[in-house]
Amino acid sequence: MHKSMLRSGLVALVLSLGLLAVGCGPKYPNCDNDENCKEKGEFCVDNLCRECGTNDQCVEKTGNKCMVCGTNYTCEKEPGCCNSDLDCPGGKCWKNAGAETGRCGGECRSDQDCDEGEECVGERCVKKTVGCSPACGPGKVCRNNSCEWACEFETVYFDYNESALTSDSRAKLERNAECAKTIGTAVKIAGHCDERGTEEYNLALGERRARAAKTFMSDRGAGNNLSTISYGEEKPVCGGSTESCWSQNRRAEFTVE
Repeated sequence: MHKSMLRSGLVALVLSLGLLAVGCGPKYPNCDNDENCKEKGEFCVDNLCRECGTNDQCVEKTGNKCMVCGTNYTCEKEPGCCNSDLDCPGGKCWKNAGAETGRCGGECRSDQDCDEGEECVGERCVKKTVGCSPACGPGKVCRNNSCEWACEFETVYFDYNESALTSDSRAKLERNAECAKTIGTAVKIAGHCDERGTEEYNLALGERRARAAKTFMSDRGAGNNLSTISYGEEKPVCGGSTESCWSQNRRAEFTVE
């Protein structure tokens, strides 16, 4: 009778100690290992149960390779990361060769990503521009899909040691005056000479030639946008010391400013 009671008491003591041992484990959210957090589907990180401690744990929990473990130990999607085009509304998921994830971007990166007849502008496929867009400004026209001046100026030539206009020069200056009025912008007239004569003399002669052209064009209503300069013999177009070259260097040229 006494032995039976003693045995029963020992059993009760062992059971009590076991329950006491269980009851003395860490209380949530405290933990010693992942097993203490398993019931909540969490992991033990720095002795606290948290949603995650590593990126791999987030990928394992969600099945989404773009998920990462954030600073608050919570799983969150990495900004811009994508698994497919479905993750990029209005755009595409651009992946490097062999990569499982990519980055969201526009629908194109180059013209090759677009259909025929389209081009990539701002990562969007748009119809290719035909002609000049936007429209060419005043004094310009569209040629070969680019804006160019509506007219071109002709170079005029002078006789040796002369600033007087020849009949050929006058005809060209008539057309140049109309061109200057058409484009409506500043035009510089540069006077040039051949190599004969002193530098000072040729600078003065070049200025007289430029002014002669300006006066003729001004008389025809094109003077408001004209200015002159002389280069004397400094800028020959032909380097030989023959009349053939000298005649090419005695000139007045026109440049749109």
